[in-house]
Formats: sequence, structure tokens, C-alpha cells
Amino acid sequence: MGYDWNFGRLAPYVSAFARGTLTTLSLTGIVLVVGTVLGVLLGLALRGRGVRLVAYPFVDIFRALPPLVLLLFMYYLLTRQVIGVGVPGYWVAVIAMSLNLAAFTSDLVRAAVEAVEQDAIDAGRALGMSPRQVTRHVVLPAVFREILPGMTVLYIGMLKITSLASVINVREAVYTAHTVIANVSRSLEAWAVVAAIYIIIVVPASYGARAIERWAGRARLRS
Repeated sequence: MGYDWNFGRLAPYVSAFARGTLTTLSLTGIVLVVGTVLGVLLGLALRGRGVRLVAYPFVDIFRALPPLVLLLFMYYLLTRQVIGVGVPGYWVAVIAMSLNLAAFTSDLVRAAVEAVEQDAIDAGRALGMSPRQVTRHVVLPAVFREILPGMTVLYIGMLKITSLASVINVREAVYTAHTVIANVSRSLEAWAVVAAIYIIIVVPASYGARAIERWAGRARLRS
């Protein structure tokens, strides 16, 4: 017995799906920027022995927590009853997911820094570079080439993880599907639309990630 597909019932909600997609993209973009900056700074800080005592527990805790658990914990923590001010769900999602991304990014950065060849650092010092210049011109370029493939995978994963924001009423693509289903009772069609949205976004990003990985591999060979 065939299913009676009827996407026409979803036509009035095209603009809602478009807004949900834009919210998904904006949420992802902010999380990627904030999480990457925090992760790079934390990863570089892990080089210091004193900082490790504080930083490593942070990294381990936020890597261990499932993103959904972290999101819900932040949602109930960042309320007027607990901290004296209510944080909108969108920004709760930004905070929670940025912390999650920062934890994984910091570990990639730490490993990449430790992989920088001492000979390259010594050569920079022999040329009269200051420690800051060595970090800027020798360490950071090598770290960037090393972490780039892994970061692209994290970024694509984070794009998909942002769908969890629907559980705290962030009006992204998945939340929109729930709203449409409640109104027109066409679950399969609504989820097909959401699936198509993610395929359209993620598949090109995956091809881009592979191209970046090949470029990074060639750059490592040249260096």
C-alpha cells in the first residue's frame, strides 16, 4: 500500500523553513568562530605547565559530556533563578556548543603544537626571531596545516549538532519541522524537507573538507 505523498500541504511553510535554515546557519557560524578562538587559545595555553592543572580538567569534562546533556544543563543553569538574568535559548546554544567545540579544538591544537619539529623552532631562533615571532611565523603556520583537516570534520559535525538546539526552542530547521508537523500532520514530508536542507548544506561542505585535506597534505609535504 503506497504512501500518499503530499508536499503541497507544506507550501504555506516555505518561508518558515527558510528562516529555520538561516537560523541554523547563523547559529553554526557563531559557534564555529567562538569555539575555534577559545579552542586555539586554550590549546596554546596547554603548553604551560601551570595552566595544564586547570585547563586539562576543563577539556576532559566538556569532551566527556554529550552535547545534548551540556545544552540542557546550560539551559537550566543560565536562568534568572540561578544567575539572576535569563539568557535566550539561542545564546544558550551558542555558549554550550562553543564550549563543546573549544574542548575538541584545544586538543587538536595541543597535539599539533607538540608535533612542530624542534629543528624548525631552532632555525627561527638562529635567524634572530623573538619567541613571539617564532610562534607567529613558525609554530602557528605548522599548527594550522596540521589541524585543518580535523577542524573541517569538527565543523561539519557541529553543523549537524546544532539541530539539538530545537529542544530548547531555538527556531532552527528541526524546530520548524516539529511546528509544521503539529499544524498539518505530515511528518514524513516535513522530515524529508529537513533532510534535504542538511544534504544541500553538508554534502558540498564535505567535498570542500576533502579538498582542504588534500591541500593540507600537499602543504605538509612541501614543508
